[in-house]
Amino acid sequence: MEFVGNIARKTGEPSLLAVEIAKTQKAAEIGKECGLFYVPKVVNFDAEAGIIEFEHLSGLITLFELAIRKDPRLFELLEKTGQALVAIHEKLVLPADMKINLPDEWMDDADNVFIHGDFTGENVCFDKSANRLVILDWSAAPLLGRRVTFGVRYFDIIWFAYYLFYCMPAKNITRWNACRMVDKFLDGYASSNAHDLSVSKFRHFMYPMYQLQKRLVWQQAFRHPWPKNVAFIALQAWIYFRWRAYRPKGLFYGCGRKG
Repeated sequence: MEFVGNIARKTGEPSLLAVEIAKTQKAAEIGKECGLFYVPKVVNFDAEAGIIEFEHLSGLITLFELAIRKDPRLFELLEKTGQALVAIHEKLVLPADMKINLPDEWMDDADNVFIHGDFTGENVCFDKSANRLVILDWSAAPLLGRRVTFGVRYFDIIWFAYYLFYCMPAKNITRWNACRMVDKFLDGYASSNAHDLSVSKFRHFMYPMYQLQKRLVWQQAFRHPWPKNVAFIALQAWIYFRWRAYRPKGLFYGCGRKG
């Protein structure tokens, strides 16, 4: 992504950018309708050159940054993020030729929806100047080839939840309360969702999420000298066991909480 004044410029394969534009424009309508979030406008698309330009909002703070700072607004915004994701899952619809399924392990006939595809604490931001949640980057994650648009709603839910564990800074290892952050996000999703969250499905999809992210961990690990590789892999192992021990509040108890 390149920033030029009030423009954010992105290059890529035209067919993928066309899907991203469709998702972005539809999501912007949803955000405006529900009032829960804002999506930067598409300013220009040059299909021949493979360039898309978005409105660039200066001064955005990612939820990840707010978590590091222990900002008092964080938990309110996490709950609102869950509510925003419900609106996306309920109202995002793309043309039939843009319906590209997730791998089979991420499909469930009863809960399939059009997804954000890279819903993380870096793509969900807070715009302090307008006091609003901003959701960015409507292409699917690179780990998925950026192409998928459709699959079980639990993919976005668990992608975001796992991110809150996975992104933990090593220096904050004893003070990073991923469980509480995920609980607040799930509270927001459950409070707005006409279909109750299924703990059995949440638990079912926790493992394939780790398998997916494990590929990324191994890719990253060997980019560093050996001593850093060992430390990095040890940290990721600790995160994995924390993730596997997590139980959504109100359904199970975990992560050191008591009933």
